[in-house]
Amino acid sequence: MDIGAYIKAGLQNTLLFKNNLGTSHNGPWKQVYVDTLLDRWHMGSFSSAEYTISADLDSNNKEIIKVLVTATRDKASVVVYARNNTLRDLLTVSAVVNDSHVDIILNPATTSPADANLGVKVIYTAQYFHNQNPLTP
Repeated sequence: MDIGAYIKAGLQNTLLFKNNLGTSHNGPWKQVYVDTLLDRWHMGSFSSAEYTISADLDSNNKEIIKVLVTATRDKASVVVYARNNTLRDLLTVSAVVNDSHVDIILNPATTSPADANLGVKVIYTAQYFHNQNPLTP
């Protein structure tokens, strides 16, 4: 595959996709049950991340969520800033932090019946942002 046929150097050190080229994603997927670990990153490496999470429960229940996570050694902040689904919310997103790492946690959204979203399959993409200042104890 000649990658040069699809991308070239863009302005200000960016990649330019030629001919309206896009990207696509297809797993590997995870099934979501109670407190499912989606992702983990280490505090010394990154300070924040942006996620796109695609959830697929069955032929009628689909969802896509955009999430921002920012973390320090003792606090994590999660913002779901965009969400779209076909019938109902399928997921909740949270983060747990300690001195070492941040865990991004998924849970099935509460529905009636309470277990209706158990086992939803998810795939995701992440964009990580490095720490610009060293961590201090």
